[in-house]
Amino acid sequence: MPEKPDLRRKPHILFLGHTNTARTLVAEAYARQLMPDLVEARSAGLQAGKAQPRALAVLREEEMESPALQSKALDRDLLEWADMVITLCTDPAKLPLPAAESFICKNWPMDPPTRFAADGDDLEPFRRMRDDVKRRVRLLANSMRLMQR
Repeated sequence: MPEKPDLRRKPHILFLGHTNTARTLVAEAYARQLMPDLVEARSAGLQAGKAQPRALAVLREEEMESPALQSKALDRDLLEWADMVITLCTDPAKLPLPAAESFICKNWPMDPPTRFAADGDDLEPFRRMRDDVKRRVRLLANSMRLMQR
């Protein structure tokens, strides 16, 4: 007898940005660390870019390894995979998503940390971004745990 499909799978969360080089990669890393029991997380950008070394550096400061974090471009498969798309940008209208009933879309307004960096070695804006993303992922995890009660 064939197995029944698991209709209670973990929700799929896609963190989306313009280039998938800093904010979205950090969000994916924290979602995987803080709520592996609740969701499957991925990230992507409208265009793939090179992962921002300062974003990876501030993750390492918290002893988070990031070898699996790689910038990916958004494609149809990722949109079909997602149950929730969270954009991390100041203006989500600049991230055109196709209208779909297959996922919920939320925005976490957030400027790119490079906008505030004094120079190419300045980590402080990346630390602030990391801490903000971590806080938001924790809040999301807490909300999801409350809904499961």
